[in-house]
Amino acid sequence: MIGRVFLGRYETRRLIGEGGMGRVYLARQLDAGRDVVVKVMHDHIATDAKFRDRFQRETVLMGRFQHPGAVSLIAASLDDPLGPCIVMEYIKGVNLESMLAKNGKMTAPRVGRIIRELCEVLQAAHDEGIIHRDLKPANLMVIDPDSPRERIKVMDFGLAKLVESDTGRKVTDTNVDFAVGTPGYICPEQVRGEEMDHRGDLYSVGVMMYELLSGRLPFTGATSMDILLAHATEFPPTFAELGMSGWVPEEVEQLVFDCLAKHPDDRPQQARELAERYDTALERAMAARNAKVANPAPSLMGRSPGHAQGLTPPLNPVPADHEPPPPHASQTAVQSGVPQREQSALPFNMEAWMPERIAIMKLRGFVHDAGGEVVESLPGLIKVRIGGRKTPVGGPLSWLGIGRRASGPVDCEIHLYHAYPDQENRLTVHVLFRPSHPRLLLDKTWRQRCTEVFVELRAYLMGRAAE
Repeated sequence: MIGRVFLGRYETRRLIGEGGMGRVYLARQLDAGRDVVVKVMHDHIATDAKFRDRFQRETVLMGRFQHPGAVSLIAASLDDPLGPCIVMEYIKGVNLESMLAKNGKMTAPRVGRIIRELCEVLQAAHDEGIIHRDLKPANLMVIDPDSPRERIKVMDFGLAKLVESDTGRKVTDTNVDFAVGTPGYICPEQVRGEEMDHRGDLYSVGVMMYELLSGRLPFTGATSMDILLAHATEFPPTFAELGMSGWVPEEVEQLVFDCLAKHPDDRPQQARELAERYDTALERAMAARNAKVANPAPSLMGRSPGHAQGLTPPLNPVPADHEPPPPHASQTAVQSGVPQREQSALPFNMEAWMPERIAIMKLRGFVHDAGGEVVESLPGLIKVRIGGRKTPVGGPLSWLGIGRRASGPVDCEIHLYHAYPDQENRLTVHVLFRPSHPRLLLDKTWRQRCTEVFVELRAYLMGRAAE
């Protein structure tokens, strides 16, 4: 298959994987000069009439779903002379499975960042009626792994549906090949042969949280049958039973076990709810730790979430002489209107569905990870400078490209307000980037860098376009 051209424009370069569905090739799109991934179906699957029907239906759904946190479907065909194929976006990075093998386990704040991004993608997919059905670390690509700027992209949305059997069968049947998904991450309702909805994906997220935090799967066994039965009937060991007391905040552990509930009704009901609960658990753990410290509470942006919990040291702490004074409690109030001074700024808007206190905690992490500092804090307004003089060019900010001398620092105003008073957890976020000189407003490079900062901020807040 190497050197073959699919759909008249995708030339395969090398085999990069093979699974039960088919072979996966790195290919070159000849008319665009970019790398793509081509998945070629096995013959015994491609000739199945039911598969062909599902292929048409599911690839249409997959093609419609576009999200920056999901690997995009570029093209699909049942009738290519070389065989049915799916062409996907190529992502340069490593999968989460490989990264976990290297790290062993991860801290709760780091896991929270991964889960936050994953849940943002899942919520968008579930809103479109798309269920992944095979969530596992091997299906999450990590861009810039083991760095403050690491991000994920979810692969293979909907592919598991292509080979799903029409009728569910129980695990006690003669074989377990019917099970859509991977035994280590499969939800109990699939094992029982019941219909799976989006909450099955959330069970798989629970398995991944357990694995990322502990370095092992919640259920193990000598055979696939043993593992499947364990998902349906057993309870995983607590982190204390694994000798990890104190490593995971209690509320985070409770959320993990809630996600691993045997029945969907006992789990979080939406991906957004799962992410919000995780963030709340981290915030409470941080507050409990701060309550034990005799010193005054840290300023709004002075410390990273991980440092506040004593789980990991800050990667790039802001020097003490640059830390703004702690804001008065009233300074976190939300303004009732949109700022009017936009003629000399680049504006962005989004909505974030979360309590204000959670948004403030996330903003703290955003400023810390961007190597920035708080310039001013007022009621409903936080002024931030990212890429100041003392920000190292090769530090966490370098990936944004705004620490270079040519562009200088970026001044950013973040306004929080309630546009819908009857919806307490619905925040509108208005972001203004103010250039050091008016001519920068027309500079494509400066605008692109501001856009990248906003995209990062939106990911921290799980934001969506404002209505």
